[in-house]
Amino acid sequence: MNRKNEFKIFMEHHVCDVSTVADRLDELGYFSAPASAGHHGNTDGGLYDHSKMVTLELLNLTEKLGLRWERRDSIYIVGMFHDICKTDDYSREIVREKAADGSVVCETEGKWVYNTDMLLPGHGEKSVIIAQHILGTLTQEEIMCIRWHMGAFDDRENWKYYSAAVKKYPNVLYTHVADMTASQIIGV
Repeated sequence: MNRKNEFKIFMEHHVCDVSTVADRLDELGYFSAPASAGHHGNTDGGLYDHSKMVTLELLNLTEKLGLRWERRDSIYIVGMFHDICKTDDYSREIVREKAADGSVVCETEGKWVYNTDMLLPGHGEKSVIIAQHILGTLTQEEIMCIRWHMGAFDDRENWKYYSAAVKKYPNVLYTHVADMTASQIIGV
């Protein structure tokens, strides 16, 4: 089963009009983009695979620790959209094979490389913006979980805001734990 269809089944009861959401994600390259260029999920489709694993880890933490969410669908929304910014973060390197005279014989796609030609830089905030554009309204808890999912890997001057977000919305911390578990322990 391809990732887009898997997404539709996985998210069927958690977002409105899942087919339209899946189509919009497909247009962004969500189902083919990597989660990184040189670390976890650095393969075609790695972003989707990583996001699904974060969602599964959030479900696991919620069950085992009795976490409370403003709405149950938040687990799926936060997990699947926390890194949506990465649909724009990477592009394929173009490899040009040249003839002896210097003319280009063929072009092929090479490895994934960081895209330096973005209109909107950033990570957490960018993911919130894109998720809101695709889904419409997010709860305040969802916004905080997506924005601060990087935990203390954010800029040092933002640590006080991260701490404040964790105090108000403890699931911010568990989103970070789920992200780290998926990326660093499971390797997706």
